[in-house]
Amino acid sequence: MLRTGLHANPLSAEAMARIRAATEAEWRANLESTAKVELPSRRWWPYAAAASLFALAVLGGLLFMGQIGRPDRGEPAAHLVRFEAPGVVEVRLLRTDTNLTEGAVLRSGRTYRAVGQALVDLADGGNLRVASGSEVEILAKDEVRLVSGELYVDIPPGAHASSAFIARTAAGAFRHAGTQFALAVVQGETRLRVREGSVHWLPADGESTGESLVPAGTEVMFSGRTKAVERPIGTSGNEWDWTSKTTPDFEIDNRPLGDFLAWVARESGRKLVVADDQARRQVTTIRMHGSVHGLTPMQALSAVMATTELRYDLPDGQIRVSFASESAAPK
Repeated sequence: MLRTGLHANPLSAEAMARIRAATEAEWRANLESTAKVELPSRRWWPYAAAASLFALAVLGGLLFMGQIGRPDRGEPAAHLVRFEAPGVVEVRLLRTDTNLTEGAVLRSGRTYRAVGQALVDLADGGNLRVASGSEVEILAKDEVRLVSGELYVDIPPGAHASSAFIARTAAGAFRHAGTQFALAVVQGETRLRVREGSVHWLPADGESTGESLVPAGTEVMFSGRTKAVERPIGTSGNEWDWTSKTTPDFEIDNRPLGDFLAWVARESGRKLVVADDQARRQVTTIRMHGSVHGLTPMQALSAVMATTELRYDLPDGQIRVSFASESAAPK
């Protein structure tokens, strides 16, 4: 396993030339220094040897950390579905960051920065939405570390059944339980907002308070590894609006209207209320056609409902659907 994992392609002639040039420059600098203090000429070799060993140590470290080596190193953990310009890059130590394309495989042991907001599908189900300017390290197929910025985790019930998905920050580990939640790291401090289901929080030291459960509709602020503030928060509203820009597409063609309405309700954090019997019959029997790709959930709701005899309004925290004669005008 070590032989496979640490395998590296031979260095290019250009790379070898750079290493030789850096080693020679270091050797000459030390040689000049020894001449100034009138060291015997035979004693220059320890300095050159030290410089060479330093260069080899740096090269070995790069090989071990995967900065030089096979491009497919690491376990496939997710793939990049889409992003806003200017895109997503793989962050590389001492090398130029690599721009990714849609469909790119994201692997464990690597760090990625969303220069524009991005949608990522997880290998075992669910998705991540990464806010612009955020940096995320993939630790394993079911584990990430948020370095900075904001991350929205959407693990529907039934996804990741074989292993729990975990997001980490300096405050500890946050494990899903059929969950939608947002995790942010700003100036080293962590903020958790739970929208659906619940989140298990285990402090970074694993001992101070033990694991605790954070339910939906709760915001928690952490100072370092300590829970500082806990308060209620709405599951819809401005705090969540950024996530709608990279919502996974919903295929409406030949699907029941009820499926679409349930999707919009979950993506917007609202409760679906069908107000009357006529509306319930329509929601069950209407089948949709066309596409809502590129629209946010609320834009899609407006477009689809305009093609039916149903109407909707948006009382606090709800999507209320009724037959046209029973409903107020859409808001």
